Amino acid sequence: MSIDKGTGNFGEVLAIIPARGGSKGIKQKNIRDVCGKPLIYYQINNAIDSELVSRVVLATDDDAIAETGKNLFGNKIEVIMRPPRISHDLSKTEDTLIYVLEQLNDNNFDVVVTLEPTNPLNRPEYVDNCIRMVLNDGYDSACCVVEDYGFFLDTPTELEQLLKRPMRQDIKPKIRETGNCWATNVDVLLKKKNRLGGKVGYIKIPLCDSYHLDDENDWRIIESLFTSRILAKNEKYFRTRPSTSIENDYEKKYWGKVTDPDGVVRDRTQERDKRIKECKQEIDYINNLEPSKILDIGCGLGFLLSGINDKWKKYGLEVSSFAAERANKYGKIFCGNLREADYEPDYFDVVVLYHVIEHMNEPAKELQEVKRILKPYGKLIVATPDFECGLAGIFGSKFRLLHDKTHISLFGTMGLYRMLTDLHFEVEKISYPYFDTEHFTKENLLRLFDADKISPPFYGNVVTLYAYKK
Repeated sequence: MSIDKGTGNFGEVLAIIPARGGSKGIKQKNIRDVCGKPLIYYQINNAIDSELVSRVVLATDDDAIAETGKNLFGNKIEVIMRPPRISHDLSKTEDTLIYVLEQLNDNNFDVVVTLEPTNPLNRPEYVDNCIRMVLNDGYDSACCVVEDYGFFLDTPTELEQLLKRPMRQDIKPKIRETGNCWATNVDVLLKKKNRLGGKVGYIKIPLCDSYHLDDENDWRIIESLFTSRILAKNEKYFRTRPSTSIENDYEKKYWGKVTDPDGVVRDRTQERDKRIKECKQEIDYINNLEPSKILDIGCGLGFLLSGINDKWKKYGLEVSSFAAERANKYGKIFCGNLREADYEPDYFDVVVLYHVIEHMNEPAKELQEVKRILKPYGKLIVATPDFECGLAGIFGSKFRLLHDKTHISLFGTMGLYRMLTDLHFEVEKISYPYFDTEHFTKENLLRLFDADKISPPFYGNVVTLYAYKK
């Protein structure tokens, strides 16, 4: 198809993702998992999400890479197999670009875009901006760059500047190519046999989007940056309401005698049997697993831990010293927050957040730490009120689970599901405990018809997601 950018200009734009199978540093890195997706996913997806790219080609010499690409994107991409003569360690990317053009035998392409998989933090808008420079702005080729304000020692002049150590605002930055993408006029590419040639333009991008993946250290940096992108989008997962004074709220007055949404005065310290019945589904699920190490985050008085088979090595974490002291009889309890506990990486087989995530100021950051301490394929159980359930909509401010003012992160089922999957957990099961609880009564069912009072306990009020770490 042809592209009309509103300027009267037209052009066919071909995006090529060169992905060789014979990586030396990291075996099969082009299809290794990065934040839940094979590495090649990100640059192919940038090409597909571009407003200006007409066709997308994955060029590879490796059957596994070819199959992965087709499984991910189907007929949205074409796969062209590279011959051995342009697929060895000394092969130039330009050889592959020209080979693809020859195989397609299509004279309608004006621009070729090169998207190397090893720059997964690239964005579609960078691709489009480079393309526009070639199609609209009179450049023969364009790339992405960052400004580098560092001190260098390559020349006497640079050494002299280093010794003077000027302020940053007085330094003229160097312009460094990043490798995110290149847009090249086809005629220039064929003539120069280089992705940059003729009049070269560039777009400046943030350093955080420019990292190139070569070794294991790069892998950790890039995964961290991807996670930061996710954390920046908290609002798409849940609603918030103002925080209260957490330290005071979770001491004795929270865990002792309280008044519930129905006006009934209860003593939480005396409700062990009630608590175990409420979380029977979760406890049964855990007890059917092979006993190992389990962590209950926000364990409160330890009642959930007390219901778990004693073959398990039980750990708990609780911010309330009042509750933690009483939970000690049921496991090894740390009093403080998750960061302070500083558990070892890949340590726990099961982590539970039973009606805790709604109390957290920054749930995504807490889940990121959970992922760090959970073993690969370790189980994560998260239970929370569903603040987007049917009764929440009908009863509004009278929805019973808004009564607790320490509920500050208000999830719905799908928001919590998206957060877990975006943080690279696989959700196995979603459950809405109700019919096997003490709340399933005729009296509570009849209360459904009086929306002027506090909503009753009902199916869908609370949800439990069962997941595992990928």
